[in-house]
Amino acid sequence: MDIAGSAALVTGAASGLGAATAAALAARGAAVYGLDLDKAVAAAGPLPEGVRLLPADVTDEEQVRAALAAIDADGAELRIAVNCAGIAPSARVLGRKGPHDLDLFRTVLDVNLVGTFNVMRLAAEAIARHEPDGNG
Repeated sequence: MDIAGSAALVTGAASGLGAATAAALAARGAAVYGLDLDKAVAAAGPLPEGVRLLPADVTDEEQVRAALAAIDADGAELRIAVNCAGIAPSARVLGRKGPHDLDLFRTVLDVNLVGTFNVMRLAAEAIARHEPDGNG
């Protein structure tokens, strides 16, 4: 698949798997827009050519919509969305201080599950606005 010239959205792109994915897509010619939290974007090191970071919390509909609007404002046609944002706090179901914090578990579900779905649905909406490319 030729992705050169396509715009790609990668969540969690300021570090780790997200940063590696963003770099790999950019190396293949995609214009990559990476989403991550404000503090992660501010702390990110030098970016590969073709990668731009946008601050957004994947669980926040308006922040994701604003990032997608920034992609549109650049005149880029979003064709690819990759979800790499996620958290995995280390905690036991039962530890010395008692049972696992239920609010922490809810936060994990919110970021890893709801955030992923939020980005998928909004990116799909943005992608659907564009005419199919030469490959349909």
